[in-house]
Amino acid sequence: MIASRVTALGTAGLMAGLAVAVSLPGAPARADDWKWGPRLGFSNPEADFRVHLAGYIQGDLRSFRNWDGPEGADTAEVRRLRIGVEGKWKRLSFELSVDPRSERNDDPSEGSQHLRDAYVEVKAAKALHLRAGHFKPPFGLEFQTGSARTDFIQRSQLANLLNLSRDWGAMAEGGIGKRVDYAVGVFGGDGWREHTRAEATVAARVVVTPLTGLEAGASYTFGEVEADPETLEDPRPKGFEGEGPTGFEYYVRHFVDGTRQRLGLDAAYRKGPFGLKGEWVRATEERNGQGSVFDDLPRERASGFSVWATWLLTGEKKKGTIEPKRPLFKGPGAWELALRYESFRFDDEGADTGFAGSGNRARNIRPAGDDAVTAGLSWWPVEWVRVVGNVMWEQFKDPLLAPEADRRGRYVTVLGRLQLQLP
Repeated sequence: MIASRVTALGTAGLMAGLAVAVSLPGAPARADDWKWGPRLGFSNPEADFRVHLAGYIQGDLRSFRNWDGPEGADTAEVRRLRIGVEGKWKRLSFELSVDPRSERNDDPSEGSQHLRDAYVEVKAAKALHLRAGHFKPPFGLEFQTGSARTDFIQRSQLANLLNLSRDWGAMAEGGIGKRVDYAVGVFGGDGWREHTRAEATVAARVVVTPLTGLEAGASYTFGEVEADPETLEDPRPKGFEGEGPTGFEYYVRHFVDGTRQRLGLDAAYRKGPFGLKGEWVRATEERNGQGSVFDDLPRERASGFSVWATWLLTGEKKKGTIEPKRPLFKGPGAWELALRYESFRFDDEGADTGFAGSGNRARNIRPAGDDAVTAGLSWWPVEWVRVVGNVMWEQFKDPLLAPEADRRGRYVTVLGRLQLQLP
């Protein structure tokens, strides 16, 4: 009931935003005022209006060098195919995007539906923007980064394993002075159409810029998860899933019921061609009445961190969109080295007594985890083309839950990607 009300609130906010925008004053535009823009769209500077197509396609390759890889893993696939429109009219901005490939997407942070972003945002004041529709809740550093702009082919486990994806809701965001940005929203859940979805979820994020080039952020979400009724023939667990960056599942979902909370801290430093980022996340889920005899179990805990560095060898400034100083045929394009270390763990918050099991109703959860090192090289021959190569080494905490019995690692995987964007 609460979730449906929040979804209705998001839809109502979407319509209200359009109504506000339409009511804003402005001179009517003549037909000859409309001009094609450089990004496959129309613009009218006099009416302060622009709209353009946006999208990209990513094709991935994978090679598992010293192991067989996860069961059913594709060695070649079209990973994403995004297409949509973005626009602005006076104080109103909007975005609509879809991905017909997303039903096959194995990235939890991307959800499992064709609809990606569908929202309107109104700039009520410099310090207050109001957004309503379908979009990502404000949480984390890497989770907020679009798939076309991530530094590596695979997101870190922090961004993938916490059952968080797009949902319907409303959000207020803006800046306080020049050094503080905030975002707080209420959503119908934490993953539209996901079986693991929590009910109404509150999400908030604050980013402080104490020095030029340095940002520090904190994020938090709170929601309630309701377990499948025991009367169902085959109830499914809704807890966190432990899946390594190459897709191997080393920790099964557990049955959970009650409060789901996430807390994240992150920092990013950029100076010229260099970038350094770090992120830490801790999440918990209650397991009320989820024992083998419907007793309460200790809370499930997931936690981890990642740190990574990037260096643009050709001297471009590190920012969201890389623009080669000397594109192909005039120079080498833009080249970037990247290195990341990540570590993730699952356990419970109860006493470490009795048998430690890996079953989805275990009282004492057997600890599980995955450490991974990823080295990458990216090349932009021109701004709208990117070629990426990654080498990944994984090591699993529990050899009994590793891909090969009694072998923790290192498991080596080579990945490649070709990405084409609308110019």
